[in-house]
Amino acid sequence: MSLQTSEKSHDGPLPCPCTPCCTFKNPESTAWAMDGSARAAVVISGIFLGTALLRCAKEEAGCQVEWNEAIDGNSSTVDTWVEPACNGKVWGFMRPSSLLAVMGIFTGLLAAFTMPVVGAVVDHTSYRWHIGAASAIAIIVGNFFQVFVGVSTLGMVAILQVLIGYIYLAHCVIMYAYMPELTSDAQELAKIAATCNMWQYSTQVIYLVFTIGASMAFGLGAVATAKMSQVMVVVFGGLMFYYPWKYLFGGRPALHALPEDCSLLTVGFKKLKGTVLDLALDYPAVLTMIGAVAFAEAGANAFVTIAVTYTTEVLKMTSSETGILIALCLVFAVPGSVIFKHVTHKIGPHKSYMASLAWWGVVTAVAPLFMAGPDQKNNAYIFGVFWGFGFGWLYPTQRVVYCLVIPGGQESELMGVYIFAGQILVWLPPAVFTVMNEKNINMAWGLMSDASFFFAALAIVWFMDFEGACEKAKATEGKRVCGVEATNDKLGDKGRAYSDVGDNHL
Repeated sequence: MSLQTSEKSHDGPLPCPCTPCCTFKNPESTAWAMDGSARAAVVISGIFLGTALLRCAKEEAGCQVEWNEAIDGNSSTVDTWVEPACNGKVWGFMRPSSLLAVMGIFTGLLAAFTMPVVGAVVDHTSYRWHIGAASAIAIIVGNFFQVFVGVSTLGMVAILQVLIGYIYLAHCVIMYAYMPELTSDAQELAKIAATCNMWQYSTQVIYLVFTIGASMAFGLGAVATAKMSQVMVVVFGGLMFYYPWKYLFGGRPALHALPEDCSLLTVGFKKLKGTVLDLALDYPAVLTMIGAVAFAEAGANAFVTIAVTYTTEVLKMTSSETGILIALCLVFAVPGSVIFKHVTHKIGPHKSYMASLAWWGVVTAVAPLFMAGPDQKNNAYIFGVFWGFGFGWLYPTQRVVYCLVIPGGQESELMGVYIFAGQILVWLPPAVFTVMNEKNINMAWGLMSDASFFFAALAIVWFMDFEGACEKAKATEGKRVCGVEATNDKLGDKGRAYSDVGDNHL
């Protein structure tokens, strides 16, 4: 099938939004980068919205929070609030500080139970483009209605955020289906991936700097900042979604025929079950990595939700201060990737991956000891640097280890399993945090509980026979389709040396 086979045709050459952007042969590469930039803005806007939701939840619960101006008004004044002991419940059944975690539980459960269905639609129907475009529209429309965040709209915005979070994950499944089809040249694909990461990272940093700067310049409170942030994401995200889905992305025919004994609701789960059973018999190391990924991704994905709650409730940080903390994580993820890339080259991917899990577990477990109250909130910025290093270390190393142990000829299928593994337990850390919070256990223990998921991943991968798994995977290299310039024969001895430690995947 041609990379640009499409039911959706264009008259003449596809237009390009800017000359420097269109450096790759396939215009869908530019589309992938633009879509990633839109998604990056959506993710970051959730930080400001989450802080506002926590403030509104306190008001809804009847806690005696004093504001400079009414929370539902067009406040242009920084929040000054008094928080006495309060046992009020949001909607009569949960503490205000549990709201974000409960929302995370619902999003995670929806994803865990339905992502195989989304994958089945991608593989077995010709609706890939339609679902991708529709999900992009739904994300923007949902964010538009979240502009009206306030006490009176708390329930609506919370439900919308759960739905948007789920639609966002479904949209990501569509995007990952496009990625292997952008080029058959492994080196060009690496360049495309790097470019897309740069777009996403740049968007997040610029978005944070602009939002925090405007909030501080105009003295906006948490709710007003969230409203401004939502307007920005609707405008920017709308433009960055519209152009690629209107002009650049093409449709695809069904990649596989639907088996007669299956439906779209069951074929994904049946295929997943068969894949897991096959891996258990022939490639147990891959199954081990899937287990480690499930716990590691659960801990990492839940970190932002738990961190925003902790900084707001325990450290009493404003939305701008929390935004600065997240910005530090993003900025220091880059040098973290560079530094630990060399660590990986020196000690090998397996040991480096285990060390990254240990780093995350120790830093997250120790952090509450030095961030016990508002008088220690400046320490959070130091830990923001440590967490940033962790992000830059964990994700690329984890992908390297996984790629080195999977058999050739099954890359697309097993990358789908990788994505599913990253979502199947994402609901569990917020659930643990919520239970502890509802039992009135100190929130420091709630943050520490997230560390246990990294330690669990470390325990799972500790006993994996990495060297044996790599040798077994190498025996299937002939089944892999790579660009000529990516082969070891082309790279020579130096290329083989780098391939042995997985450095060329970073």
